[in-house]
Amino acid sequence: MFHIWLFSYILLFRYNKYISFSFFFLEIVPWLRVFRAENAVDFSQLTFDPGQKELIAGIEFLEWQCDEATKRACYSKGKSKEECQNYIRVLLVGGNHLFTCGTNAFTPICTNRTLSNLTEIHDQISGMARCPYSPQHNSTALLTSSGELYAATAMDFPGRDPAIYRSLGALPPLRTAQYNSKWLNEPNFVSSYDIGNFTYFFFRENAVEHDCGKTVFSRAARVCKNDIGGKFVLEDTWTTFMKARLNCSRPGEIPFYYNELQSTFFLPELDLIYGIFTTNVNSIAASAVCVFNLSAITQAFNGPFKYQENSRSAWLPYPNPNPNFQCGTMDQGLYANLTERNLQDAQKFFLMHEVVQPVTPIPYFMEDNSRFSHVVVDVVQGKDMLFHIIYLATGMSNILKTVSGCWFLKLSLGVQKR
Repeated sequence: MFHIWLFSYILLFRYNKYISFSFFFLEIVPWLRVFRAENAVDFSQLTFDPGQKELIAGIEFLEWQCDEATKRACYSKGKSKEECQNYIRVLLVGGNHLFTCGTNAFTPICTNRTLSNLTEIHDQISGMARCPYSPQHNSTALLTSSGELYAATAMDFPGRDPAIYRSLGALPPLRTAQYNSKWLNEPNFVSSYDIGNFTYFFFRENAVEHDCGKTVFSRAARVCKNDIGGKFVLEDTWTTFMKARLNCSRPGEIPFYYNELQSTFFLPELDLIYGIFTTNVNSIAASAVCVFNLSAITQAFNGPFKYQENSRSAWLPYPNPNPNFQCGTMDQGLYANLTERNLQDAQKFFLMHEVVQPVTPIPYFMEDNSRFSHVVVDVVQGKDMLFHIIYLATGMSNILKTVSGCWFLKLSLGVQKR
């Protein structure tokens, strides 16, 4: 069962604007507004409504509940009582509406609600391909200004069919190729952004191009927003999907890699992507923050592809047939410059050879024996320069704060897991 809570966020999230950097936790108590919900177990989705100066939190509690028949069907498929609830996994503000999706006991469902009155539901649609079935599956989604929904999630009950999928709006639905591990290989989706002509997705996945055992790489991927799919070849499938590896590592004779992307934050005014990367959960815990320029990501997408002719062949660079790639133009519902050869190339060339390198060769911030989970960045004008203030969540109870690479604060919030 779910309740969508509203409360003021200005002083809660912007307290650094009003008080000194040297405060202790007790000093900020007057500026904090705390909310609680009895027996709440999931606060994973948050979104902002700047117009009302409110933060909307999706939590398991009261009003949006599964019906008993749906729960029973979930139980009959071997799922537990905890799993067979309605976990909110999509919360998106579009105009004066809130688009939200929940797992609904492994029968995902989405609603459009009035932002100023969340009990007012305008329409209800299937959440399949828009929201994961399982609360354990990572996903990300965004709404464009023209009304298209882009979602990266598992498309099926067992979670074996991950996809980047477009629906709603005026453009035709498209997805990544189905059951093709070279396109997506057991991905954990992290974030998505609407930038210019493209929609960008950030995730981690098992690396198909890695020949020496199983390992995870972090990726940046993109698709053209005006992609309408192929004809016969790649029908109902992206023709502009590309992905590239993100490198976050501690340099040296043998570099130490932080391979698993956990969270990102985009600064549009500076075209910078901040990312939290960690080591594998089975290895020694370590975390790092790496910063990527959007131009470096674009450069990787303009470079050669990495291609494997067959399962016994090595992965080799292959020249990009269109290194100055831009989104195509549509003419009477078809790409004017999309030939059959283009479609065949798009079907096999999507993994980029070049690795996206961070702004600096050394990570912006590193800490051993820690696993960071979320990052938020604020830009503050100093006397002579801009300062990037980075907030890092570590587990359930600590927020770390750095400014221009200098340590300032470790703040214990005392959050307890219910």
